[in-house]
Amino acid sequence: MTLRRAAALTLGAAALWSLAAAQQPMPTRPRRIAQVFAAHSDSLMLLPGVVGVGIGQCGDAPCIKVMAAYSSPELTARLPRRLEGYAVELQVTGLITARAPSEATMAFTLTSPAFAAGAAIPAKHTCDGPDLSPALTWGGAPPAAKTLALIVDDPDAPAGTWVHWVLFNLTATLDALPENVPRSETLPQLGGAAQGRNDFRKLGYGGPCPPAGKPHRYFFKLYALDAVLPLEAGATKADVERAMKGHIVGQADLMGTYARRPR
Repeated sequence: MTLRRAAALTLGAAALWSLAAAQQPMPTRPRRIAQVFAAHSDSLMLLPGVVGVGIGQCGDAPCIKVMAAYSSPELTARLPRRLEGYAVELQVTGLITARAPSEATMAFTLTSPAFAAGAAIPAKHTCDGPDLSPALTWGGAPPAAKTLALIVDDPDAPAGTWVHWVLFNLTATLDALPENVPRSETLPQLGGAAQGRNDFRKLGYGGPCPPAGKPHRYFFKLYALDAVLPLEAGATKADVERAMKGHIVGQADLMGTYARRPR
C-alpha cells in the first residue's frame, strides 16, 4: 500500500467517524424543576378535579404538588408519579382557590382566598351568614415540621380573648384547608387532624359574632411543630398551647376584621 493511499484511507475513516459522531445525540443536562413545572403545569391543571399545582418539598427533595378538590379513579390513573425525575404528590384539599407556585425556601406564610390580610371577613364566614370556615393556604413551612396546629381568636371581645377555632395534628404535608371544614372531632381527609372546643363550647369553627360597634380583629395563627401533640379531640386552646411548648419551629399569622351593624 502506498503512503498516499494509506493517508487517503485514514482521512476517509476519520471523516466517517466524524459524521457518525455528529449524528449521535448530544448528552443533555437534567432540567430544573421550574422548567419541568412550566412544561407540564397546564396539562396537570386539565386533570379531573385539579384546582391548583405548585412546586413544593417532598422530604429532602423538590417535587411538584397537585391539589385536587376530590380524588377519583380517573385522576389516580392519569396522574404521573414522576415527571422528568421529579416526584409528583397529590393532595386532596377540597375546593380552594388555585395559587401561584412557591419555592420551599420562602418564608412561612398564611393567606386566604376569602379575604386579604387586614381586610374584612365576608359574612358567609360569620354568624350573620352560614358560618363556614374560610379556605386557608400556606407555604414555606420549616422542614422540621411534622404537624401543624391552628388557633383562631378575637382579642377584642368584651370578656377577653375569645377562641373561635382550635385545630391540631394536621399533617405537615398539607398546605391548604378547604372552605367549610366539618365540625367533627377528627378529620380523616386532613391526615387525621383533631378539632378542639371553642369558646362557644362547640367543636370546630365558630365564626365572628361580635356585638355591634367597632370592628373586631380575628387572628388566624398557624404553628409548625416538630411533634404530634398527645391530645384528644375537644382539647382547649390552653391545652394546645401547653402541649406546643418547646415544639414550635415556625409560626404564620393572618388577621381579618369583622363588624356587625346595629339591628
